[in-house]
Amino acid sequence: MTRSTTTSSEMSGRAVLSPDGIAVPPTTARAATKERVFVGTGLFWGLIIGVVLAIGVLILAAQNTASITVTFTAWDFSTPLIVLILGAILIGVVFAELVGLFYRSRRRRTQRDRDHLERLQQSQTLS
Repeated sequence: MTRSTTTSSEMSGRAVLSPDGIAVPPTTARAATKERVFVGTGLFWGLIIGVVLAIGVLILAAQNTASITVTFTAWDFSTPLIVLILGAILIGVVFAELVGLFYRSRRRRTQRDRDHLERLQQSQTLS
């Protein structure tokens, strides 16, 4: 597999020569450098990790069946320890997903702004 690099002629908006000696417009040459290569979905490893975690949760649940009393300000309730542990894990996962959602949306917005700026710069160099 050949790897293409961005040259100064691509950045300036001039046509570039492909390895075959054919002039390629800079947008086509730049699009070739952004090609993504997918190697797999990770479904197998995700399944393996999910099964291991499920077995771990079953062992945790079997060993933590004792009832505990939770007191929070004016509330006082009794629940099995595993419910409290799984509730804390669930709250942590939801919080992590919310932070990740915020981070991904910010990153997408930044990338969209960069792409828009690049298109504006290309249109100015072509004019």
